[in-house]
Amino acid sequence: MSNKTTYRQKAIVDYYSQENDLQLPEQTIFKILENQLPKIIMLDIGIGGGRTTLHFANLVKEYYGVDYSEEMVNACKNRFSKAPEHVSFQICDVRDMSMFKDNSFDLILFSFNGIDSISHADREKAFQEIQRIGKPGGYFCFSSHNLNCAKKIFELRSLLDGPAHKIFKKTVKWVMLNFIYNKHQEIKGLKQAKYALLNDGVHLFRIKNYYIKPREQIRNLQNGFDNIKVFSLNTGKEITTNNELETIQDSWLYYLCVFK
Repeated sequence: MSNKTTYRQKAIVDYYSQENDLQLPEQTIFKILENQLPKIIMLDIGIGGGRTTLHFANLVKEYYGVDYSEEMVNACKNRFSKAPEHVSFQICDVRDMSMFKDNSFDLILFSFNGIDSISHADREKAFQEIQRIGKPGGYFCFSSHNLNCAKKIFELRSLLDGPAHKIFKKTVKWVMLNFIYNKHQEIKGLKQAKYALLNDGVHLFRIKNYYIKPREQIRNLQNGFDNIKVFSLNTGKEITTNNELETIQDSWLYYLCVFK
């Protein structure tokens, strides 16, 4: 089953439609941008069930919410049926956003690791499209899975805590992750890898997620973006040292940068 097919299923759409709260780094970034929001034309990519719509749509000058899942877009249209005219929802794939002109948006948000649902090559296409439609001096914010923490998902020692029935379930999951849904040799090479596309068991093993080391992600952003900041999922605070970027174990991280 493809990632896109998974995100079109009713149970998954219903799950994301119940999400309401900003994550800690999103709260931090919201505060950084808050005073500018009334003048901002915003694109919210991968809106899911409208979690971020709740917090941004009524504060910005124009709000465009898009998702490649028609079912997610329809859920947002129903959820925000009384939204003002400056709020709209459309089906759009981040790999081809030709429906939007160059330099269209002051703020582009791609939250909750939405960009991790596509391949490495498609990820590069997505960043190119995002750079094309973002205004110079505008902001791009997104989150991505942290490869620093991926290895522990596949380690045997993670099975040893808890009651016996939970250890049994963890053991079954470990076997499935290491020998059925991922190639064992690739798992062994995670420490040396810069990025990896992994099935981490999310949504009953239905999807693969892209994991990348923070320093590698920053390096990839430097051609198109300035003033790159990284924020911890667990604390919401900016990560300011190279040592922390190399060792941080948060499941994913948020990146905020400025279009060149």
